Amino acid sequence: MVHKLKVFLTRIQTKLLLSFLILIMIPILIAVMLYYESSNRLLMAEVHQSSAEMLAKLADRVNTTAERMYQASHLMINDPEMIEFLQLPDKSWLVEYDTFQKYKTFSKKMINIRDFLLETEAYVAVFDFRGHLTSTWTIQQSNQIYEQMQLEPWFEATKAMQGVPLWNIFGEQDMGIVQGSQAETYLTMTRLVAGSTGKGYGIVLIAVPISSMLPEMIAELPSEKAAGSKLFLVRDQDLLLGDEMAYGALDQRFLINEQHINQLGWSLIEATPSNLFSEKLQSLRNQSMFWLVLLLMCCCLVFIMIMLRIMKRLKMLHSSMSKVGSGNFTPIPIGAGDDELVLLSRKFNDMVSNLSVLVRNVAEEQKKKEEAKFQALQAQVKPHFLFNTLTSIKWSAKLSGAEHVSEMITSLGKLLSYSMKNDKEQALLSEEIDFLRSYVSLQNIRFNNSVRLKADLPSELLAVPILKFTLQPIVENSIIHGRSDPLLISIHGSIKDGMVTISIRDNGGGSIGSDDDTDENRAEHHASITVSKFSGIGLNNIHERIKLHFGEAYGLTVRNIMNEGFEVTLQLPLREGER
Repeated sequence: MVHKLKVFLTRIQTKLLLSFLILIMIPILIAVMLYYESSNRLLMAEVHQSSAEMLAKLADRVNTTAERMYQASHLMINDPEMIEFLQLPDKSWLVEYDTFQKYKTFSKKMINIRDFLLETEAYVAVFDFRGHLTSTWTIQQSNQIYEQMQLEPWFEATKAMQGVPLWNIFGEQDMGIVQGSQAETYLTMTRLVAGSTGKGYGIVLIAVPISSMLPEMIAELPSEKAAGSKLFLVRDQDLLLGDEMAYGALDQRFLINEQHINQLGWSLIEATPSNLFSEKLQSLRNQSMFWLVLLLMCCCLVFIMIMLRIMKRLKMLHSSMSKVGSGNFTPIPIGAGDDELVLLSRKFNDMVSNLSVLVRNVAEEQKKKEEAKFQALQAQVKPHFLFNTLTSIKWSAKLSGAEHVSEMITSLGKLLSYSMKNDKEQALLSEEIDFLRSYVSLQNIRFNNSVRLKADLPSELLAVPILKFTLQPIVENSIIHGRSDPLLISIHGSIKDGMVTISIRDNGGGSIGSDDDTDENRAEHHASITVSKFSGIGLNNIHERIKLHFGEAYGLTVRNIMNEGFEVTLQLPLREGER
């Protein structure tokens, strides 16, 4: 099971599919989720900012109204005629005309202040300490309301504040106002009216309906209260106006904005449930995720189909490669198009074709190499009886005093011994030079000692192995075609950059070609040897053997030097370990 899983995970189609999932699909899903979260935060921030701006406008409206109320109260408590009226004896305006005129002036100023500095919905009243209530609205049983107000905590608190405004929230029933079927709530300010001596003469009360300042707070329907934004008017964390249960339930589920009302020292708070936005965004996200997943699944299906098609062609290529490894050089079919797999299939077919040709060439070269080796071995004279017979003749000539015959037989015996020594293709260069010396010794008997052999080779080069019978045909060519007497044959060699170079030069002015050489053939030239440039098969055999054994880059090079001689150069590789 583990092996099958390992094989499955190592397959290229599995890697491609996992790469598609890990590198494309999962990052896209993560990006969508992050985009949703950032959009949610951005939306909440925008809603919060918009709500804060709206709340700031509402708070500014309340603060402006409070400033007007303060200015109106300031005019009243500093008006000398009002203070003078409040200092008159109790009920004197009922019996004295002048005092009555002052009462009318007092009432008219209250109405004028209300009309010019405040809204027409505002109410102004004065509670004088003589036990009378004067107001801009009609009050039934004013004495009873006065007594009721006198018992309220704010009444004594206003006295104690010595002219500093005291702000409160009153209902209609608190002030004896009957406005209609719908109950109204008022923002009230009370201030003490004191003379220059600091004695208090009464309390000014100014009331403005909350609906004129905060219609949003009053106009909310019950259903909207349950689901929408809520407004709260708070003083020192104590709720003055708003839904008490909703205020107590405020937590992290709400977006809360708060604005301070400077004139009152209160705060206006707006709370909006977060789920109003998150539910809409959640629905939008679910819908987007559905279409995104559907699109990704379609893309994944198309990707798998394309991948399977590519894998089919790769498997076909793999099967053909396996057949090539078994010796079957049949090309694979190539589909239409110019994609990478088509180009790869074409290159593979070209490689198979070239490999087939190369195998045939290697087989032919091996065959030629074996034939050349066979010809080289055939050239060896190996019969042992001939060597034993020559040994017997040598000693007979030596005993008879024919020293030159003995020397000839000795040299011939060395030649035969070198040929019979072993069947290996290679021999040391020093052994090849000794063989040449014996061969030249025999030729000097024939040519009356007119052939001279000089070998100038470094010691490290003598230990380099070369193919047997490589130098002898070249020297033989110089002896046969040389036209000098005496004939000097010199052998030089060197090792440079991993290349062994051996040069054999004579002074015979001879040529490989026929005796009727043209001026062009006798001129100095340098060319690579080919079969057609040899008059006999000896040099050609050497050249082919070197190429077959070491490669096409090696072989013989000849030069006809005009009026000087003939030179043959061998180039062989210095293989590792031969130094």
